[in-house]
Amino acid sequence: MSPRVRRWSRIAALAVGVLVLWLQWELWTGRGGIPDVDRLEQRVAAQRAENEALRARNRALAADVEDLKTGREAIEERAREELGMIRDDEVFYQVVEGGIERRAAERSERQ
Repeated sequence: MSPRVRRWSRIAALAVGVLVLWLQWELWTGRGGIPDVDRLEQRVAAQRAENEALRARNRALAADVEDLKTGREAIEERAREELGMIRDDEVFYQVVEGGIERRAAERSERQ
């Protein structure tokens, strides 16, 4: 091989080596590299989990809507829980947690 061909071979090998090093640098640190891909995969996984939670919530709400449209029991349950309604033939007892202790504390504060 002539000296001229060897020289060009070395230059070509050096250029290829520099190109490989540059590509590796871009792969590990550049935009769209491995760290960016990892971050995006984590965001996608989080979004999928949120979407599944929202789908479950939507299914529950759709079931509630269907119950309210078709059944009287669901309406009665809502009225009892959210509005505190009772029937005419029922007796309502309200249990207050810590009622005795609170009254004793109020009495001691007054004195």
